[in-house]
Amino acid sequence: MNKVQLLWQKAAPEFLLVFIRLILAPKSYKQRRKAVRTYFKNIDRNTLPPEIQEGLRYLEWHKFTPYPYKWTKKYDSLLPEVFRDETNHCFYILFGNKKMYFPKSFSLESVIWAVRLIMKEQDHLSSHLYLTDDFQPEPDSIVIDAGVAEGNFALSVIDKAKKIYLVECDKGWMEALKLTFAPWNEKVVFVEKYMSDELSDITTTIDGLLDEEHGENYFIKLDIEGFEQKALSGMKRLVASGNHIKMDVCTYHHPDDLNEIEATLKSFGFTCQVSDGYVLYFQADEEPSFRKSVIRAEKR
Repeated sequence: MNKVQLLWQKAAPEFLLVFIRLILAPKSYKQRRKAVRTYFKNIDRNTLPPEIQEGLRYLEWHKFTPYPYKWTKKYDSLLPEVFRDETNHCFYILFGNKKMYFPKSFSLESVIWAVRLIMKEQDHLSSHLYLTDDFQPEPDSIVIDAGVAEGNFALSVIDKAKKIYLVECDKGWMEALKLTFAPWNEKVVFVEKYMSDELSDITTTIDGLLDEEHGENYFIKLDIEGFEQKALSGMKRLVASGNHIKMDVCTYHHPDDLNEIEATLKSFGFTCQVSDGYVLYFQADEEPSFRKSVIRAEKR
């Protein structure tokens, strides 16, 4: 993003920015927006939840986004302060006064767009919000963050964690995460594998990561691109241990995730709360749909 683009985003009127973004949106975004509007055209909107009606109204004048709501607009022009680490040849930002690094392959523009998405996902009105005032890790919790990516969730709980496992299979992200979490190396375990229901050279399980410990508090976040159900199948020993467990489990990657994941968690004895709102999820081989994003679950 060059200086002219930055100046434009700071100075241009909002209505003009909205129009330009709609016109200049990538072809794939235009196709998705058209497909969503076409799909819902023959559905009586009065039969839909108010949040979905709001999302459809938003897409009448705005480009496609997974979060088609007015509250997201404040992030579309967000220009975070981005720093350059010349020693490690990568960018970083300050996230809660902690350095959060990005892969070396990320340009300045890539970092800005990534930060905007992070802020949208974790806004207090977002359906993708992991933590609320009433749903936090207990002090000295053992934390598993599966699907770490930028590490914003792990950074937000690192001070509360007694130990934290960072499970991330992307090599670029793992390299950045080791820079981000260097100040806490004594309590961070880096796991460069896929989270699943079996142990192998490339996969791990929740039970496989954890030692037999009693009287502990656990907090587990699963945002692993549709493999959440498999990961739940790999924690039966922990479930049977009698320890206090809290979980954030993403439920939007597959159409039936919400019902199936909630049923699994309840069969394990968890109480479940589904996050408010929706995310607009649309893949090439699926019909567009507004889906619930996160189940917050707890077992005492």
